Amino acid sequence: MKYLNRFMKWYLGENDVEKEPPKDGFFRILYLVVNFPGKLFMINIVFIISCIPLITIPAAWTALCAFTGKMFLKGYDFTLEDYLAEFKDGFIKKLVLGIMESAVIFYGYYLMSLAGNFKAVSDNTSYVIIMGAGCAIFGIGILFAAWTFVLAAHLRLGLSGIIRNAAILLILEWKSSLKLIIYTAIYLFIILALMPYSILVPMIIGNSLYGLISCSIICPVIKRRITDPYEEAVKTSTSTY
Repeated sequence: MKYLNRFMKWYLGENDVEKEPPKDGFFRILYLVVNFPGKLFMINIVFIISCIPLITIPAAWTALCAFTGKMFLKGYDFTLEDYLAEFKDGFIKKLVLGIMESAVIFYGYYLMSLAGNFKAVSDNTSYVIIMGAGCAIFGIGILFAAWTFVLAAHLRLGLSGIIRNAAILLILEWKSSLKLIIYTAIYLFIILALMPYSILVPMIIGNSLYGLISCSIICPVIKRRITDPYEEAVKTSTSTY
């Protein structure tokens, strides 16, 4: 019974960690995965359930980003009640973002599929141009979705504010954007290359892990570029008065 209790504490992320956890980077993610595997699994299941009506996917993904973002920033997650509150808050705004970005991603995928027709008739020039355009549009759609949903999860901005800040940060923080593209490409490659067995990855922990890694890249940028300067400005104006 003693060992069973220890296992359950480890699985649910309730074990005591004497050493101070890593503050950022890969080892921060590894620390969270090792110490909170049960919570990552459970929030993954909650996310999948809340996606069952397809119209709720944008709200569910934003709530997942809020959940995993809090894990990365604070070392623990917020509650299921917080997840549901984030899920409901600004539902229409998140739906509009989801529709916009899905349209861009789908159009990129459509162009890549269309390029195959030119490959079949040995028109290599058209194939390269259309395939390149399709890959670029598809990548921009994925990248923009990552930035917008993490911003929507951690900042109380209107639709235009989210889109504007996402577009600016996507370009200015190009190194972070490149990391997101590389990670997404690796993730999609593993899923597609190992089908149908790899379908278990998103079902078990893949979505929450993807959200955690995305937040590990974007949340520090939000803190450095937006929240810290805002708090400093508020502090300065308060001290002036």
